[in-house]
Amino acid sequence: MSLTRSHSQWPGGIPSFIRRHEEPVASENFDAASRAWRHFVRDQWVGGDAADQQKRALIERWAKADQQFRDSYQSRAPEDEPSFFEGPELTDKNFTGNDVQNFCMVYFCTTELTREKEALLAKCILGLFPWEEGWEFLADEMIMFLPLEDNQGDILETFKFHQSVARPNFLDMHMALDGMLLFRDCSAKLIIDDRTLETGLGLWVEFAGTALNYIESRVIYQDRDEDADPREVLEDEPVDMRRPLVEIYRGGEVDLVDDYSPGFREAEEQGNGLAIGYGLEQILANDGNPLTITDHGSDH
Repeated sequence: MSLTRSHSQWPGGIPSFIRRHEEPVASENFDAASRAWRHFVRDQWVGGDAADQQKRALIERWAKADQQFRDSYQSRAPEDEPSFFEGPELTDKNFTGNDVQNFCMVYFCTTELTREKEALLAKCILGLFPWEEGWEFLADEMIMFLPLEDNQGDILETFKFHQSVARPNFLDMHMALDGMLLFRDCSAKLIIDDRTLETGLGLWVEFAGTALNYIESRVIYQDRDEDADPREVLEDEPVDMRRPLVEIYRGGEVDLVDDYSPGFREAEEQGNGLAIGYGLEQILANDGNPLTITDHGSDH
């Protein structure tokens, strides 16, 4: 189980001329829509250690280029221009180096992380664990977006930019013939933000190419049937996240809380419902495979 602190920041901020495509692109049309972009990247890519800077330069050049320039790459690109998942890029670690989020479902997008907020964060993480037989374990891999102040504002508008543009991930973000951004990853994500820490209301979202495909706001503590859709793990009624974990969880599974997070209940008792100072690395310590926290930085 891992929590990756993703330091994704475009120096000086992402330029305003780098924008998301206005129209959604169906998955079956994605490769055709980004064919010229892939040909351009392959033509210009030189590799090396400063991969982030090079990727940002390519994004800026494509976005600012006149249409004739982009059309020239469209005319030269073969109809069967390989995707970046099929081409030689997969063996270039400089090219794929930011693909740490490929299979991640859970994202923390909070604007601050005080001792109280970290105690609430621990409670949210535990809420993603299996509490009944047949439950899905959602927290195998989690991402925290840093710097925290960049998570302010409408996270649904900025999420894909945090995920794949600030530190460019070319396996997800592509660009269309008109110079606008496209996104390949359309798997469901659970976004945990400031509101989630206080109310338990997380956001299930799914992006389709460029557009927000669906959004649900539900609570991360539920007693569900084992045959339920594994994505349906949330309820729509807020809870007071400052109450002890065993009171929030309807099953009151004291033994499971102790198994998952030794010492957590005692820390909550001392903190009047908040396990202040409880180290996240103590989660799952009993099974010999505790939560690990790593940093994934930028080369800028």
